[in-house]
Amino acid sequence: MDPAYPSFEREIGEALRAGNPFRDMAGVAIRKVRMEPEQPFDISFELQSGANRVQVLGEIKPTFSPRILEDIAPWIRRLRSMRPEVSVAVIAPALSLQTQAFCLQKQIDFIDLVGNISINVPGKFTLQRTGIRGPRESAERSRGEKTINVFSGRSSRVLRVLLQKPKSWSVTEIGRELSGETERFASRFPNAKIRFEVSIGAVSKAIASLEEQLLVRRRGTAIVVPEPVRLLQQWAEKYKERYRWRLRSSFQTNNPFGNDLDRINGGLQTMLRGVYAITGALAVKAAAPFVDIDVVDVFVTKKTNDSTIRELKSKPGAGPTFRFIYPYDDGVFMYAGAAGLGLAPVVSDVQAYLDLYARGGRDLKQANYLLSSVIQRRWEAA
Repeated sequence: MDPAYPSFEREIGEALRAGNPFRDMAGVAIRKVRMEPEQPFDISFELQSGANRVQVLGEIKPTFSPRILEDIAPWIRRLRSMRPEVSVAVIAPALSLQTQAFCLQKQIDFIDLVGNISINVPGKFTLQRTGIRGPRESAERSRGEKTINVFSGRSSRVLRVLLQKPKSWSVTEIGRELSGETERFASRFPNAKIRFEVSIGAVSKAIASLEEQLLVRRRGTAIVVPEPVRLLQQWAEKYKERYRWRLRSSFQTNNPFGNDLDRINGGLQTMLRGVYAITGALAVKAAAPFVDIDVVDVFVTKKTNDSTIRELKSKPGAGPTFRFIYPYDDGVFMYAGAAGLGLAPVVSDVQAYLDLYARGGRDLKQANYLLSSVIQRRWEAA
């Protein structure tokens, strides 16, 4: 193969010649692989599945984001209308689950070296296998550049602003909102020493990452979330992966304070001097009351002296078990406040949704109820 080709194109060409993406698919073969067969395509080959064959014309890139795909989708549709007997496919070393879903939604054929495939020529050829996760380092990066994971760490604080207060924002306004939430949190919880600010540069990078994934749109300097439900649900999927790991460092104790939220808070206040916030089913009991509570989830910071609350293990239980969780980022405390007319510190409805979604089962039903009956209604009223 010509050494003048970029390394990633050579890698993909060699992998396709060897049939790597189709190796464990019985009856599937690839033939007649040619690099730069005709403009504007990077590669051409014949794909065979049983007795069916189709020519595939491929566009190769090191990665395809939803934004890139949206830009080239009209071009692909035009080519398919001109040559309906062939497949026009995007090809990359690895495609994220989100990118695969976007391709399926937009009817864009694709292949990656991990083994994800969707080739569909109506009435002639169909081959599909999706959902295979690739190496994190190659799945969503530009050549030599790491992408920002806006769904984790301090970057996720930008999501909290966008979803808790849906409106048009600028980057500087988001920065000011994070500073303002730090001050509001300190006034609600005077013992807290938590700051939610991130640099303007970090906010800008987070917005750029969301824009690349088509999760936010820019209108001049204004930033809007066109589909907040989609953004929240994608975050929930990512959050669920991290949630299981966070539970490994959590610990459970008996609950001697009963079932009432204010009584539980009163008991915890006598034992906890650091910041804490109640999440999960108990946090949204007033808004989504139909789930029996079997565990009370409480976020505590690493600075909390947990030796005192660990002593609750030896106390007689009078209510659902306590589970104390160290959060992945202090952002979980953003927009925390009192529940109804009570005094207990509870997480925001967005954070409660994430935790209920991550737990799954009957808690997932409560999460969906919270989304449709509380969060979406707040968005619609904004």
